[in-house]
Amino acid sequence: MTGRHRRPPPPEQAALPPDLDLRLGAITQGRTVADEGIVTLPGAADPYAYRTLYRPDGDVDHYLERLATGPPDLTSSD
Repeated sequence: MTGRHRRPPPPEQAALPPDLDLRLGAITQGRTVADEGIVTLPGAADPYAYRTLYRPDGDVDHYLERLATGPPDLTSSD
């Protein structure tokens, strides 16, 4: 007897969000799970640090911060 094999839907048609593993991990483990890294946004020259916190109650917090590039400007006086 042969089985039917179906291809998974393309990402744009997927019914589940791509971060489902992290969300479920936070809920099943009963603790906050963090996803963090560095990314360069399209059209931006500076890198950004991002952090996403998945909480056990299903809430999600997103943080994005531009990282300083190059040496600090010491010529300005406040």
